[in-house]
Amino acid sequence: MKTCFLFGHRNAPLDLTPKIEQAMEDQILQHGITQFIVGQYGNFDRMAIAAGRNIKSRYPEIVLLLLIPYHPAERPPELPRGFDAVFYPPDMEFVPKRLAIVKANQYMVATAESIICYVNHPGNTRNLLTLAQRRVRKSGMPLQNLAPPMP
Repeated sequence: MKTCFLFGHRNAPLDLTPKIEQAMEDQILQHGITQFIVGQYGNFDRMAIAAGRNIKSRYPEIVLLLLIPYHPAERPPELPRGFDAVFYPPDMEFVPKRLAIVKANQYMVATAESIICYVNHPGNTRNLLTLAQRRVRKSGMPLQNLAPPMP
């Protein structure tokens, strides 16, 4: 399966769902993506979940996975409607809880075949974009930032 990871700022503008959905469809049609992975901690993730549901209604063969940074035995996740399963990255049980979200996101940036994001200011999300851009330069991995260009 070819995986696309979606991430963005927790305070992303609330009108991005159609753009995320279009970007997901482009990934399916242009890059053969068959699996999307998204978290659940902020505006961007909520909109990506909604877009994923819409995409899944048109492309039922697509797999939607919820990225969870905490061990499911410690924090049983609630799977959003339309999702197929949760994804817990390997070796996360050794990561301190305060770093779990950052490390889970870094794992996904390092292993996904494609990325859709919304990044328009500094912070951990910007650091993830920088990691992704390095992968783009090395491998040509598809990366789409839905945010306006940063200064």
